[in-house]
Amino acid sequence: MDENLPKRVLGRTDLKVTPLAFGTMWLNRASDEDAEDLLNRVLDLGVNCIDTSRAYGRSEERIGRYLSGRRDEVILATKCGCNPHLDKRGSPHVLTFDRATLERNLEASLRALNTDYIDIWQLHGATPDKLIGGPEGEVVAFMQRMKEQGKVRYIGVSLRHGPKTELGYPTRYGYQCIQEYPDWGVFDVFQLVYGGMVRTSEARLNDAAEKGAGIIVRGVVRDYFDDFPDAFARAGLTDLLAAGEDRRSFLIRYALSHPAVSSVLIGTNNPEHLKANVIAASAGGLESDRYEQAKQRLDQIGSKPGFLVGDVPA
Repeated sequence: MDENLPKRVLGRTDLKVTPLAFGTMWLNRASDEDAEDLLNRVLDLGVNCIDTSRAYGRSEERIGRYLSGRRDEVILATKCGCNPHLDKRGSPHVLTFDRATLERNLEASLRALNTDYIDIWQLHGATPDKLIGGPEGEVVAFMQRMKEQGKVRYIGVSLRHGPKTELGYPTRYGYQCIQEYPDWGVFDVFQLVYGGMVRTSEARLNDAAEKGAGIIVRGVVRDYFDDFPDAFARAGLTDLLAAGEDRRSFLIRYALSHPAVSSVLIGTNNPEHLKANVIAASAGGLESDRYEQAKQRLDQIGSKPGFLVGDVPA
């Protein structure tokens, strides 16, 4: 394991996460051999946070099978509110936020992950209006009770990005929810879409962090729209690349420049991409002058705080 990979404190928790977290949605499609190899490679490279969900098919089960002997090296994050047993082939995934679903999900996650506790237990895409009773409702009460019992260490919400046809894709829900949820004072961690090309929540992240929330961001290098690579060049960011740096590594470092961001979540089934992501994250945020120049240039092409990138349906 590479002990030189830096770590950042995740909000008010006592978790120290590496600046790169590993997403595992792809694990459901991988062969057993590839899954075992890459999961162990992640830890060997020093990455200590792995994110999964009850909705990701065999992902939890494979993590439990191949990493159970290295449990002390990994911060496990999974998601709940999922009803994969109700899914029918070709139908949309079912999400239900009530105590019964969460209790069933937690028991299944602990069993599949082959662990006695989960480090970060997140509602999968829940917006505030979906939680009946709000911070005083049965969902939050049950999650807090599981913390008290030690079955989960911290609770949070993974904020959805919605389908491409919805107004405000991919940042609308994260932007709206990060304005309300922190005021509830109950969730320890938030995961949402944010990065250089999707800066909508940039200012709001500071507010959440000031209230003690830990922030993990995803979609940092994802091309949510086909014109993102051209927009990067149009903003003049290519001129800001350091020697040996490419667009992906620059965007990873841009996201890590935000003082509220503890880790960027990126999934890949390519060992070379994984290694490149680790190298970029290991370098930390951009130098202050490059960071400020990047923000100014991104402002000019409309990627700026408060702006919904996908405000016109595809």
